[in-house]
Amino acid sequence: MAFLSLSFVAGCTSGSGPLPPVFGAVFGLENAESTRFRSGKIPETTPGPEDTVLGLAANSPGQCVYRRAGGSRRFIAGCPEGYDV
Repeated sequence: MAFLSLSFVAGCTSGSGPLPPVFGAVFGLENAESTRFRSGKIPETTPGPEDTVLGLAANSPGQCVYRRAGGSRRFIAGCPEGYDV
């Protein structure tokens, strides 16, 4: 089994061009493609009228956890006016 795994990885390195980034991350291969880190800011999500409040955020005072309407996606935003547990 180990020989089969090693032959698979060896067979993947014999091609021309860089390998996918996963080979560098998982197997530590130096000739794998790498993606540069990009800095930026994640846009703040604002709750809509159809979103529901699930409760207070544990690690963010004054923030509430919401569930996006039509799915199970959750996000943190400021609590609605007058919200109290």
